[in-house]
Amino acid sequence: METDVLVVGGGVIGCALAYELAREGIEVVLAERHDLNTQASGGNAGSLHVQIMSFQMTIEDLRWRQIIDGNVRLYIAAVRTWQELARELDSDVELHVEGGLMVAETPDQLEGLERKAARERAIGLETHVVRGAELFAIAPYLSDRHVVGATICPIEGRINPGLATPAIARSAERAGARFLRHTVVRAISPDNRGFEVETTRGSIHCKRVVNAAGLGAGEIAAMVGVNIPLAAPEVLHMNVTEPACQFVDHLVQHAGMRLTFKQASNGNLIIGGGWPAVIDPATGLPAVTRASVEGNLWIAQRIVPELGHLRLVRTWAAVNAGISSGPILGEVSGLPGFFNAVFGDAGYTAGPICARIVVDEMTGRTPSVDRASFAIERVHANP
Repeated sequence: METDVLVVGGGVIGCALAYELAREGIEVVLAERHDLNTQASGGNAGSLHVQIMSFQMTIEDLRWRQIIDGNVRLYIAAVRTWQELARELDSDVELHVEGGLMVAETPDQLEGLERKAARERAIGLETHVVRGAELFAIAPYLSDRHVVGATICPIEGRINPGLATPAIARSAERAGARFLRHTVVRAISPDNRGFEVETTRGSIHCKRVVNAAGLGAGEIAAMVGVNIPLAAPEVLHMNVTEPACQFVDHLVQHAGMRLTFKQASNGNLIIGGGWPAVIDPATGLPAVTRASVEGNLWIAQRIVPELGHLRLVRTWAAVNAGISSGPILGEVSGLPGFFNAVFGDAGYTAGPICARIVVDEMTGRTPSVDRASFAIERVHANP
């Protein structure tokens, strides 16, 4: 098989890359070792995060503060990109951008939110603190016994990953992209025509390769002698309640505890926030733990008492890819034609904008953001 571009990885970034490239008229093949949207992207709960996480405010390392601030700027553009993309797809992907709240239970947490909001406004994100009657007019479902205030961010929201990534893939295929599911990349060798890629379905000759392999990105990069410093993957779990009448409009987070909370279009409440799951030694698959289920639901019910009468109908666990150096996007210096599109924190939020940044570089357009801040050379210069 021959193609101009081979994309490795069938998550949201890989599928968005295939779509963006194909509609530019660029020949593209995507290879995925499993099926599309079955790993971190498919296990995602669909939160569109933009605000700085409260725990990130405690980070003092200047380099990481710059990475976090750069990510926020990227997330602002990412939400706009999702809004544009959703209008181009063939089905409703349940995109709702109705704002996000990060709630505080103590004066210290509220003071921290004030500092966070000031920092966010300085980097271009509209957030501000609300409290008292103003807060409960916006979000009457919050507990007035426990919640003392919150930051509100108008551009946070939610999407359904189970609908969105497949819709992007369908659009990519209609535009001419080819998808090779259940195809493992075994070796990548530069040659005088670009690259020869050995897979479980035979060889693929391509001019360019984009590494969008998520959890497997380090393995793919190593095939061409490139080091991507992946962090240890996190195994996390989510909870889903039975449907209820729509009463939560926002993405809800907590300033001091692990909690994300939103209501899906069909009425289910999706509750998460980074509570740990485990890998089942018998199956090798992610599995939830009772302690995390109970802890997660306890804090959710404390903040939103209306949850108390709802039944838990489903839980799931998934592995979240992490990068110990911040996002890595773009062509590798000294290895023409090899590109990375690897993003960790809030990777579903950033998926389509990451694809656009890489495609802009591949097509010679000026990227909408400073690509140098995401270059792998920055990572290797600051190990």
